Amino acid sequence: MEGISLVDLAGADWSGALEARSSIPALAARLAGIAPPDEEKWRFDVLSRCVSLTLLAGSGSRWQSSLAVARNEGRLSGPGLAFDPSAPRGLFPVRDFISPGRSVSTDDHPATIPIAAYSLAAVAGAGSHVVVVRDREGEIRRGIVAALGLRQEEWRFAVQEVPYGKPLGHGDAAWQSRALWRGSDWVVANFGGDANSRFTVEASLLAMAALDAGGEGADFLLPAALVREPAYPITLDFRGHPLAFGHAKLSGSDPAAGQGPGWTGLANVGLRIYRAEALAAALEELRAAYWVEGKGYAIPGNAADSGECALDNADALFAERGRARVLAFARERELSPAKTVGEIPRFESSIAQVVAEDRLLLRAGPAIIGS
Repeated sequence: MEGISLVDLAGADWSGALEARSSIPALAARLAGIAPPDEEKWRFDVLSRCVSLTLLAGSGSRWQSSLAVARNEGRLSGPGLAFDPSAPRGLFPVRDFISPGRSVSTDDHPATIPIAAYSLAAVAGAGSHVVVVRDREGEIRRGIVAALGLRQEEWRFAVQEVPYGKPLGHGDAAWQSRALWRGSDWVVANFGGDANSRFTVEASLLAMAALDAGGEGADFLLPAALVREPAYPITLDFRGHPLAFGHAKLSGSDPAAGQGPGWTGLANVGLRIYRAEALAAALEELRAAYWVEGKGYAIPGNAADSGECALDNADALFAERGRARVLAFARERELSPAKTVGEIPRFESSIAQVVAEDRLLLRAGPAIIGS
């Protein structure tokens, strides 16, 4: 770790971040001026000043279509076959690698837990929590919060309003729920259905807090991984700071154009870390500039007539203003979203590895993953 700088790893030396993965918390403490004996106290302080924002209110049209096909083709069994197709994707049962002994398991049907349980477990160490849903709060509280042994009072729920018949994006969901998170110092945003790592969450929060304490001018930190043929590749400038995030839906272009087969690039792993007040200001700015009554948002570059505001739009503002950073220390397996039934096996394989590594890397603290 000698000679390695977190500022450099979140900049020009970004390619060394993965090798330094397990050292990120200690490097963050060093940048923040924290002496080794005080690192654990600082870690708890940072986590206590954070709010997690888990977004479970997406419409999931691809999921619904794949679920219907799988059911018609007889590819569902056990808890999957019994799953209510009108329920959100985050409640679909997958293998339980967090605590497989908590429910009945047989050779034919291993113990299961809802997909979104992994997303909530990954942020369980944060100070407080906001979950944005469309409905089914009771089922999420029983099937995930209670099942994981979490304190019910620490989890607040917000229902995303749909004034024009459909959700208007996760940026709008964050804007609607801002009263629940803007009093914190930092916000970690994630989504149900990603193979989130608890270690990546905590290390990213510590890195964000250290960059803030070190006066590095960052409002937004994006954990990233080097992956094969990323759908949304991140473009960096000569300093290693992000220029663009390659989202075809927002840019109107194909980010893979001109690339050969098997090409690699940086991609986000379904986590975002913000300074809370900066995120609130960015969302207010987008709302003021692009909200159209009766239609929703009309943000240039977004899909025509979608009416949506994405967190990606706020991310783009931070990048344009030099206030964004990328920390490429995540593993490719963390980018294994279960957006269709066909992607469940890959998700289960990836999250099993994520949970195993978290058990090795996580230190003392509120334990869910690795318990």
